[in-house]
Amino acid sequence: MRTHVRLRAILSLLCAGALASCDGSPSGPSQLPESELVFVRAADGAPPLATRQVQVWAKSGEGRRIEIPYARVGEYGGDKCLEFTIPGDGLLTRPDGTPFVRGDSVLITIRVVDPNTFNFEFSPSGLRFNAKHPAELRISYKWADPDLNGDGSVDDDDGRLGFDIWKQETPASRWEKIGTSRDSDVEELRANVTGFTKYAMAGGV
Repeated sequence: MRTHVRLRAILSLLCAGALASCDGSPSGPSQLPESELVFVRAADGAPPLATRQVQVWAKSGEGRRIEIPYARVGEYGGDKCLEFTIPGDGLLTRPDGTPFVRGDSVLITIRVVDPNTFNFEFSPSGLRFNAKHPAELRISYKWADPDLNGDGSVDDDDGRLGFDIWKQETPASRWEKIGTSRDSDVEELRANVTGFTKYAMAGGV
């Protein structure tokens, strides 16, 4: 509980400051090498994830939702770490560029890259969604470490760091910040997704 209170306090400073807005993303570079990013880490007392990989058959013409939940531990009933929603008209093209027609399906896999950070790999790589009807990614930061910048102390510097959802197209690519909104009431980040790659919660140094 103390972790949640400290993180809420930090995010209140973040939303009140000049570098960020609760309705949008902090300012700063939109592309960075991995060495200049700080990935949000799970708090020491965070519950384990119930699974490190989930799959779903997405079908053109039908909506789909897939989740990575936290495990139920003791009196803790579990909640969602990640939620990914595909609208019925969201599928656009396969990785080879072939367009989807109504009734076509594709197996979607979401894999946890590192259980200690909010870092996820989506496949098949190259799958595209309709920009007018994109998929939606939600990542909870309820169990994030309040020491956002990882310097060993929880202070105002953590509020100034800020964090968003970033994507990386290939292991050699720079990370790119995507349009992200923050819902502090439910402690989650949300972003529209038009293609498959790696996605993570991170902030620029």
